Order: sequence, then structure tokens, then C-alpha cells
Amino acid sequence: MEQNKVLALLNSVKDGETSPEEALLRLKTQPFEDVGYAKIDHHRGLRHGISEVIYGEGKTTEQITGIVTAMLGRDQKNIMITRLSPEAAADLEKFHDFEYDPVSRIGIVMREPEANPCGLIVVAAAGTSDIAVA
Repeated sequence: MEQNKVLALLNSVKDGETSPEEALLRLKTQPFEDVGYAKIDHHRGLRHGISEVIYGEGKTTEQITGIVTAMLGRDQKNIMITRLSPEAAADLEKFHDFEYDPVSRIGIVMREPEANPCGLIVVAAAGTSDIAVA
């Protein structure tokens, strides 16, 4: 759950649209979800400002798809998958709104542009062997 969604939930309690008990239940059931092969932290966005990142290496396409589906079920966007093989990326593309960069082996599901970008980021590489990491 992201900060703006918690704020919306609290405002709905304030406005009488949601009972405090219902809001408490939603907050209590949101933090983690055990899908058998992974325990998904749905409150990471609330605590850190960015959703859980999926480490793709060593996971099957079915496992990655299951994690992504669970995250999408909780309205998460901009789901990043690292160390993703081109084969797994091709499979994921069949099921989700998905972008993939083969050099960095990073995929992003349901990418949304940043509404209020601020600041600059510098990425420096010492040579061609650093390109994938950069």
C-alpha cells in the first residue's frame, strides 16, 4: 500500500465513507502476502516510497507472474523485476503491460510516469563492462 492510498483511506474514515474497523482490517491484512514460494511485502511502498522489487534470477516465469499478479491485485504499479532473462521477459510480455531492457535485464510492469519528478540522477560507468549495471 502506498502513502497516497493510506491517506485516501484515512480521509474516507474522516468523511464517514469507511468505518474505522473496516480501515483497520484493510491495514492489518495489507502488509504481507505469502504465496508459497515468496512472501510479498505490500507495505514497502508505504515505508520506503517504492514498491517491492522482484529478484527474477532463479525464479520461474510462473513464480514471477504470480508475484506480479499478487502485487497488481493490491493496486501496485511500477513493479520492477531485476535479473530477468530475455526468455522470461518474452513470457511476461504475454500477460502484463510490460517494458524490458535487455542490457540491464530489468523489466517494469505497469510503468507509470512520475507525476512530480525532482532532482537529478547521475549514472557513471568506468567502461563497457559496467553498462549492464549502470
